[in-house]
Amino acid sequence: MSISNEISNTPTISLQKKIKNWLRMLMPMAFILPALIFYLVFTIWPIIGTFRLSLFTWDGVSSVMQFVGLKNYATLLSDPLFWESFGHNMIWIVAMVLIPVSLGLIFAWLLSLPGIRGISFFRVTYFMPVVISLVAVGIVWNWIYDPTFGVLDSTLRFFGLNFLALPWLGDPQTVLGAIIVAASWTYYGFCMVIFLSAMQGLDPSYFEAAKLEGCKTWQSFIYITIPLLKNIITLVVLNSLIASFKVFDIVYIMTNGGPFHSSEVIGTYMYSAAFSNSQVGYGSAISIFLALVIVIISVVYMRFAERE
Repeated sequence: MSISNEISNTPTISLQKKIKNWLRMLMPMAFILPALIFYLVFTIWPIIGTFRLSLFTWDGVSSVMQFVGLKNYATLLSDPLFWESFGHNMIWIVAMVLIPVSLGLIFAWLLSLPGIRGISFFRVTYFMPVVISLVAVGIVWNWIYDPTFGVLDSTLRFFGLNFLALPWLGDPQTVLGAIIVAASWTYYGFCMVIFLSAMQGLDPSYFEAAKLEGCKTWQSFIYITIPLLKNIITLVVLNSLIASFKVFDIVYIMTNGGPFHSSEVIGTYMYSAAFSNSQVGYGSAISIFLALVIVIISVVYMRFAERE
């Protein structure tokens, strides 16, 4: 009798084990699902909608949308203003990798050295530009660069350097560099915090051994600290690459791409095409092209960094 009961209960026990195994497998999905739904609804679906719009000619208001296929992309490839904007983005990338990443790494190293007083004050001061709105940053730097009452030109004139007092945002030769300086001021603090936190996690035995071998502080930084921070540097540089391609707000606030498109970047050109010129389809094509460029450059850079 007991043997028959055991046989009859065996399928039930097996079913319970299967249910538990399925629940154990589905539990991680329960945590991932909300973020996945959010990502699909607010990222993937808008990208699909943008690609659909890029296949039409539409002014953004009328109910009539004319299908043109890949014509917007063909127009984009032959548009000199677009390629000029793309070139400005490439200049922006080089500057935003060299200036804030280098400054952030150097400041993080200096703040990690023992015996420095007021480290907390310097950390807060250097990081403060990061928390300021870029709209406010653009307005303040507009005042700094103002040729009439701006702090920069007034200081140069005070010291007799009138030949250096220029209309920084009004001269096509200086406007892009002026905006890059303002933007890098808001970003080096972020790089500094990332590098500083990584340096605090390094094994001190490396530096103790180097000190016993007579290695100087700056030599330890170059030959030990930087190689150990390789992965962190790769992450920060990749973030700078992506942010440099997506830059929009500070350029829009300070110059809106002017004068004469000399500070135009892809973000501002896309905005002008879609909303100022009512070419929503063309603006969508620019955004899709920009997304593809970001993906390709990010993948190539990551593979190159991992290989090295």
